[in-house]
Amino acid sequence: ILPSLITLGDSLATLTKHNMDRGRKAMPVQNKACMERYIQRCQERHKQKLRDMKCSIDNKCPRAASHLKTKAKKNALMEDRFAQIETENR
Repeated sequence: ILPSLITLGDSLATLTKHNMDRGRKAMPVQNKACMERYIQRCQERHKQKLRDMKCSIDNKCPRAASHLKTKAKKNALMEDRFAQIETENR
């Protein structure tokens, strides 16, 4: 490793409360402060995206099918039955 590269030690691991950055410990960087600021910005952006996230599942009721409400076949059979009764009554 070049002497100018600084590895991120425990200070980056303690950057978050829950030790979420433990995978970044061995990543070499040129400027430790800039890298910590960059990581902090990325984490804040990620948290903001999680807060602004909208659901992608449609929970609405399905649209009622109009052809099931009208019962066209039943109405047609009733019309035929009424017409038959009308002709029988004459």
